[in-house]
Amino acid sequence: MDKDLNKIHTLMRQLFGLVHRLEDEAIKASEFSDLSRAEISAIMAIGTGRPKTMTHVANILEINVSTLTTTINKLVKKGYVERLRDDKDRRIVKIGLSEKGIAAATERDSFMGELLRGAVEQVEPDKLRYFISAIDNINQYFMAKSSMSYLKTTPFALEPLQLGKRDLPVPIVQAGMSLGIAGPKLASAVAEEGGLGLIGASDIGWQREDFARDRMEANVKALQEKVAEALKRRKKRSGKGLIGVSVLWGNPAAREYVKAAAKSGAEVIVASGLPTDLPKYCTDKNIALIPVVSSRRGAAAIVRNWTQKYNRVPDAFILQGPFAAGLLGFKEEQLDRAEQEWGRIISDVKSEASKLENCPLLVGGGIYRREDAEFVYKYGADGILMGTRFVVTEECDAPDGYKQLYLNCRKNDVTIIRSPMKTSVRTMRTAFSEKIAEDGEDPYDLFEAVRRSVAGDPDSGLVFCSENAGLADKIDTVKDVFREFTTQKK
Repeated sequence: MDKDLNKIHTLMRQLFGLVHRLEDEAIKASEFSDLSRAEISAIMAIGTGRPKTMTHVANILEINVSTLTTTINKLVKKGYVERLRDDKDRRIVKIGLSEKGIAAATERDSFMGELLRGAVEQVEPDKLRYFISAIDNINQYFMAKSSMSYLKTTPFALEPLQLGKRDLPVPIVQAGMSLGIAGPKLASAVAEEGGLGLIGASDIGWQREDFARDRMEANVKALQEKVAEALKRRKKRSGKGLIGVSVLWGNPAAREYVKAAAKSGAEVIVASGLPTDLPKYCTDKNIALIPVVSSRRGAAAIVRNWTQKYNRVPDAFILQGPFAAGLLGFKEEQLDRAEQEWGRIISDVKSEASKLENCPLLVGGGIYRREDAEFVYKYGADGILMGTRFVVTEECDAPDGYKQLYLNCRKNDVTIIRSPMKTSVRTMRTAFSEKIAEDGEDPYDLFEAVRRSVAGDPDSGLVFCSENAGLADKIDTVKDVFREFTTQKK
């Protein structure tokens, strides 16, 4: 270590030590001398505002609930914290500060404010902005290093996972492709192999006679029927995997789809599009709830909302990357950077998920070959999600003509257009997609465009596909796909 680095190392070590010592001395000299530093941290995390759930406070402190419970029990006994019943849901217990706790929090705030104010006064005013920028850059660096700690050097292996109260023997998730592309036949075949088969909820009832009259009702009825059929097929084949439903949260019918999925026996509900209030519509904790995100920031927002409002955390995260099919969580100008930083994004989200006690990370987007899965596994993925790869299987519920579109697809046939929601969509080149790209036709009914392709008229519609769709050259079985990703290399 050179002279400058050694000096920085010494100063940082002294700085943290001095702050802790000053804090300990201030506590001992106050009327709150019975508090430890850990108890003060818990008091500050609870805060003087609205009461919080234990899960919410544990997430703020980045500790598990069982560890927090020990601290809270002590604080309740000492009179700093009170346990309260939620006015809207008496089953939920929240914690808040008593008058004594508020006084302790106020004093600590005042102490830290004076300490920092005095410290900042040591910096010349014209250099303060630079000082803040330097501290922020260092903080960002340490955050990145923390994320990279999830890099794996062990051989690729998909180990069993727990999704809430459910066991998933093989962490391969089949994407819930809409309009019946991912239906009971495909989902049950995936579950038979030990994976998670998802039925896409959006416009799943488009072939029903009542669809034109009442689109939502037709879709809800079809969804319930398809979930029930998938569960029946899995039972007949003694499958050990899970059956779930995939919902796009931006769809006006999303909340009704969630209720229908829960009622029909779905074991997992996956929701994309920042589903900050998903637990409101599914209170059954036997059903695993998995939000789809595209960044660490999105994952943190989900956890913050779910813990604060519903006393629940995600049972897993699905990270959909920039190489995925269909709707992407990135605007067009963000895609290039996301593609370049894909490994870092995976590690960032893994870092966020790891703050929770049991929250695996499932990663999808452009995963077609084993080497694609090995890459995301290296950066922190606990399992993988695939859509395009499952379209070209015998069990896929899509018509044979639709599957043939993928077999005919080449790398240059894959393009990016803008969705009505202003984000990017990855699709095959068709006359319709080219028109949107050239003319900027907007808005348009995204799912109606996909429906036209599934119904056999791709030139007037859209065909969602991943970046690697051009690799499809044959129809596999679901068993073939699982064998490729689970067989250990010699």
